[in-house]
Formats: sequence, structure tokens, C-alpha cells
Amino acid sequence: MNSSGRWKAIKKHKALYWFLVPAVISAFIFNYLPMIGVIMSFQDYNPVQGFFGSPFVGLKHFQDFFSNPDFYRALSNTLGINFLMIVIGFPMPIIFALMLNELRTGPFKRVTQTITYLPHFLSWVVVAGIAYRLFSQDTGVVNMLISLFGREKVAFFRESRYFWGLLVGISIWKDLGWNSIIYLAALAGVDGNLYEAAMIDGAGRWKRLLYVTLPCIAPTIGIMLVLQIGALVSSTGSGSWAVSFDAVFNLQNALVAEKSTTLDIFVYQQGIQYNRVSLAAAVGLVQSVVSLILVVFANKLSKRLSGNGVL
Repeated sequence: MNSSGRWKAIKKHKALYWFLVPAVISAFIFNYLPMIGVIMSFQDYNPVQGFFGSPFVGLKHFQDFFSNPDFYRALSNTLGINFLMIVIGFPMPIIFALMLNELRTGPFKRVTQTITYLPHFLSWVVVAGIAYRLFSQDTGVVNMLISLFGREKVAFFRESRYFWGLLVGISIWKDLGWNSIIYLAALAGVDGNLYEAAMIDGAGRWKRLLYVTLPCIAPTIGIMLVLQIGALVSSTGSGSWAVSFDAVFNLQNALVAEKSTTLDIFVYQQGIQYNRVSLAAAVGLVQSVVSLILVVFANKLSKRLSGNGVL
């Protein structure tokens, strides 16, 4: 299409383009404009001097955090937690959506969906408070049940070896229903004629699931997997893509710091608590670059395996 034809098409559908304006402005303000902060990574940033007045120090801050053992501990924790979220957390909404899709009782299905969606709307502050109550060594319901079976009570939030399991488990519980919505939408789009044809061919429920349902929602699964792999080195994602900063921040304490300090917590500590803003910006830049590389790699892998990708 030449330029004149393109402008004619824009004028013809100008009402639709006006609807895009708020989204474009919002993306520019909240996604692109903050990128100016990347400059801080290469400066000894001073708020008084600003972005263009602070002294340039090159790769000094990158060398600082790469030589900091706390950075590698945070990196290890971030990768470990998000790897568990991919292996355990990623399939759970898919399985749950498939189970809901098999339900034929309307009221029971709706009630189940509502109950599983509700935790998503709870603040992580509230969820952390509930978790501390449930898993308390002295008065928690979980430890009461453990003691009933003659076992010794467990200090879940006082021993670092339990933190990853608690964090992943609570994150899955909180967002299981919400994360299943996109898969339920994909399942609703599966052509019913495919199921009828499979039934005529003698396919049972499991074979219909394997040879009709899963192949039809495979593009959706592939896209979601690409996005979650891209979030491996960052816990700023939401939903099923990654464990959020809010989750780690509210569930952690000094006793489990060895396993709870993720890259985002490291950035928070360096930038906010220690006022090392430039170093925090440098770590954030490295996170973004690595996430982009992982997204591109995962996208190519998804295209090769299933023919579908994000980019």
C-alpha cells in the first residue's frame, strides 16, 4: 500500500485510531519515558545535578555489582524461584482450566470459578498475614495438624530451606483461578465439530483431550510460556509469568534472607535503602537485556516447535 492509500485507510477508520490514542499515550508515559533512567547506570547520579549534569563513570557500577557476592546470591534465588514457577506453577492453570472445561454442571462450575478467582484480588499484604497465621510454629493451623500426627512442629518462616516452597505454593494458590481465564477463553474457541468428529472415530475423553483440545490451545500455551521464560531473571512480572516483588517482599524476613533475596529485592536494597541509585539502575538494565534475550530465544524455540510465537 502506497502512502496515499495508507492515509485514505487511516481517514476512513479514524474513529478506531482515536481509540488507540489513550493507549499509545499511556505506553509512552509509563513504558518509554522512564527509559531515560538508563542514563543513571553510567553515572554517579545526583538528583540535584539531574540526568545530564551528573558525572559520567562508564561501566563502574556494572563492575561493582558483578564483583558483589550478594548479586550472585540474588541471581541464584531469582532463577531458582522462577524455574519452580515454570515447572510447577505454569502447568497448574492449564490443568485447572481443562478440569473446569470438563464440568457440565453450570452452578457448580460458576461457584468454583468465583472461589478460585477471589484470592487474586487480595493484597499481598493480606495474603502474607494469612500465610504467617496459617504456618505459625506456635498457633498455626498447619503445625497443629502436624502435631496431631505426632510430628514435631516446623518453623516454616524461620528456616530458609522452606521459603521457596512456601512462596511458590502461595503464589500458585493466589493466582490459579485468575491465570486460568486465558486458557478457558482459548478452550471456548475450540470448534465443537472437532470433538464430534473425534467421537465418531471412537476417541474417548482422554484421546479427545490429547488430540483435539491440547493441539488447539497449543498456540496460547506457547505464547504464555515465552512470556514466562522472559521473566526468569525478573520478579516484577504478574500473574503466572513470574513471582512478583510484592510476594517476596511481604513474605520474606531476616531469618530467611539467604533464600528470599531476589534481584528485585537486591535492587530495592541498593537503590532505596542504601541510596545507590546508579548501581540499582545498572542491575535493572542488565535484567531487562537478559529478559529480552530470553524472550527472543524462547520465541524462536516456540516457532520451531509449534509454529507459533509472540514476535
